[in-house]
Amino acid sequence: MKRTILVLSLTAFSTIIFSQNLFDALKMTENDISGTARYSSMAGAFGALGGDASAIKDNPAGLGIFRKSELTYTGDWLLQNAKSTWNGTPSSDSKKSVGANNLTLVLAAPTMKSKMGYSGLLSSNFSFSYNKLKNFDRNSSINSDAVGSSMADYFAYFTGNLNNNDLEWDNYPQQGYSSAFDNENLPWMSVMAHYGRLISPYTNASGKTEWESSLDKDEKVTPSYTLEEKGNISEYSLGWSGNFSNRIFVGATINLHSMSYMAESKYNEDFEHRGGMTLHNTLITNGNGFNLNVGAIIVPVDFIRIGIAIHSPIYYSVKTTNYSTLAFNTTVDGQLQSPEFSTKYKLDTPLQINLSAAFIGTRGLISAEYIYSDYKNMQLLDESGDAKAYSYDNLDINTMLNNAHTIKIGGEYKVTNNLALRAGYANQSNITKTDATKWLGATSVRTDPEFFLHNRTDYLTLGLGYREAGWYVDLAVTNKLTDESYYAFNSTDMYDAFKTTPANVKTLTNHLVATIGLRF
Repeated sequence: MKRTILVLSLTAFSTIIFSQNLFDALKMTENDISGTARYSSMAGAFGALGGDASAIKDNPAGLGIFRKSELTYTGDWLLQNAKSTWNGTPSSDSKKSVGANNLTLVLAAPTMKSKMGYSGLLSSNFSFSYNKLKNFDRNSSINSDAVGSSMADYFAYFTGNLNNNDLEWDNYPQQGYSSAFDNENLPWMSVMAHYGRLISPYTNASGKTEWESSLDKDEKVTPSYTLEEKGNISEYSLGWSGNFSNRIFVGATINLHSMSYMAESKYNEDFEHRGGMTLHNTLITNGNGFNLNVGAIIVPVDFIRIGIAIHSPIYYSVKTTNYSTLAFNTTVDGQLQSPEFSTKYKLDTPLQINLSAAFIGTRGLISAEYIYSDYKNMQLLDESGDAKAYSYDNLDINTMLNNAHTIKIGGEYKVTNNLALRAGYANQSNITKTDATKWLGATSVRTDPEFFLHNRTDYLTLGLGYREAGWYVDLAVTNKLTDESYYAFNSTDMYDAFKTTPANVKTLTNHLVATIGLRF
């Protein structure tokens, strides 16, 4: 006997074809703690310190701390390993990559007041910077023992909730299934599941069409999932900062952002009684945006600095392309290929506020920074800038995300006048709420129901640096641990027998960072 699925009416299903969701938006707004080796080795706690090429991106007032012009380049070697446990089964995967983190030119321009020892505007500094804000490179592998919940159950549940008895599925014979993708009333996930013989319709006693999975009653499946991610978020920045009497520093940067992301996922199930399925999804996202950062550093006494900075939301224009393939071995064997679908939209990222303080001694310093990110007011908009088209998704963002809190602490000790040792720690609180979930719309062209919930991120950092009058070299090692929960699909309203359990995924990312700087 085939397994029938509970059918409910879901008001959260959108009736529009737009294919973005809160998890897409979140992916484009999470940044790494990355930059120069000195910045990285102190966990990025530079909001009040300044005087470093990467400190400028957190607090533009830090540009005013420079006394000389500098040219800085930073390279990075990434070593990533993701370990998962799903229903008691451990798995792991890894990736390596090499790239550039930062390239900055600082032009220090002291005024005549500075040269003559007066107060007032002592310098007016400018900067031109490239920063890699986020590295998406990651491989993940997640495997489970046999379980009672199948993706086919979810497909039947999802399709049954469409309440579209007039869709006339039979107008699309197996040999002509591709024309079903042209019907704007049919979600692509249901098209692939139906013509892949994973689900089928039946008429209940009331004459209503319902859906059931192709699995036998109590049949188990063995699921597995792999994900390969590539890309980065880059920032190109023009900055200015003024130094007033060595007590007040103010600054601003205008920033252009370029985002490139590609994800290839494969979800596979081996059925207990016969056959199986593999769903292969590809998502390609590219975007460009701009924002403004402003900041100030106050020096009440020589050994204390206090900083504040505000980052306006980044206004992104984004293009996303997705397509998928379903290989199936059920009552028949075959493979279905969806068309490519591209859509353009806009995204307003969270407003960010940075508060910081630093205590500076003759042989060392301690610095701390707090960052508040207003994720709940992030917005998706259509190409014309109208948020109404994404009203359901923006409601999900507001109700399913937390406003994030990041704490960074760093220290530096000078062993000699030339050699310094550094260390740091940072923590980012959970961005997604524990009950957050992913809803695909009733006409969605997306076929990737899986999602990751962010639990926390921790950084441990170490480094050292050597400085001469005209040049310096810094090295750092950063250890980033991200804790996430992976869900194969949203089973919130399904029968208990069909509910999926999450996998715990811990991604350990080590960065080896090297910076070369010239002063002139």
